[in-house]
Amino acid sequence: MEVVGPATDVAGEHALTDFTIVICTRDRPEHVLATLDALSTQSDRRHPVLVIDQSDTVDDRLRERAATDPLLEVVHDDGRGLSRARNLAWRRLRSTWVVYLDDDCRPEGAWESALATTLAGVGSDVGFVSGHVSGEDRPAGDYLEVTAFHVDEPRLRRGRWTRPWRIGFGVCMAVRHDVIERLGGWDERLGVGSPHGFGAGEDMDFNYRFLRSGGLALATPTVRARHQQWRSAAELPSLYERYLAGWSAFAVKQLRTGDRLGGIWLWLLGLQDVVRMVASAGRRRSRLRAVVAVAKARGLALGTARGLRFPW
Repeated sequence: MEVVGPATDVAGEHALTDFTIVICTRDRPEHVLATLDALSTQSDRRHPVLVIDQSDTVDDRLRERAATDPLLEVVHDDGRGLSRARNLAWRRLRSTWVVYLDDDCRPEGAWESALATTLAGVGSDVGFVSGHVSGEDRPAGDYLEVTAFHVDEPRLRRGRWTRPWRIGFGVCMAVRHDVIERLGGWDERLGVGSPHGFGAGEDMDFNYRFLRSGGLALATPTVRARHQQWRSAAELPSLYERYLAGWSAFAVKQLRTGDRLGGIWLWLLGLQDVVRMVASAGRRRSRLRAVVAVAKARGLALGTARGLRFPW
């Protein structure tokens, strides 16, 4: 593991402040550099940023930025997996909150200030905060937004039967450090880069465990970011197949590890998602949505089969 930037963890001298921003990336230097550009122009830039980079080599431009920015640290990890990267980050940090931002998610100009105000104002019972994430630069024509999270008004949510996606996504989320530690972080068997072939599901698995443990989450429209829609329409079916494979695998994980009712409920939510996409394709006369529906159904079946065979 190689560290570029401050000699100690970047949150060290900021341990008593509210949060550290974490970006996990692999082989996407243009994305992560653009997100760092957006962070550098924040109206209230004072929080440390930690990049966990699993690329084969650290991009020279990222090295240079870390060498000259006292708030930025880059850790080059030889391992693979988004869940692993997230776990490396929170274990390295000491700040009260850990804020995860995808490398292709661009915070708006007052994002940092709004987030600091929000986190300072929530009660100690709130352990998870998410903001409004819009889809930006959508390709023309038939398309589906990827990982947008629209928030129109503040909402507090809790309860094990709350649908896990209703509290937010890993694209832009803040979680209390002690909550992450209590839950054991993200399941490294799930998520992009998983060595077991479960290329998604880590976010919803974490959210479900958070809600099942009694956690309280806040979604607020004042913290705003934009998720770049850089994938082509042709890339969406395989992406959504992976999403549903990860979802069904995490549902089967619950089923196989003692939460039978929860596992069945989660799996049925996945099936409901497929049915809704079929209905949406019919209403909109959308060929893309029809293809995505088939891909989702395939992902649901593949993830279920792998999950049933896997020794959780």
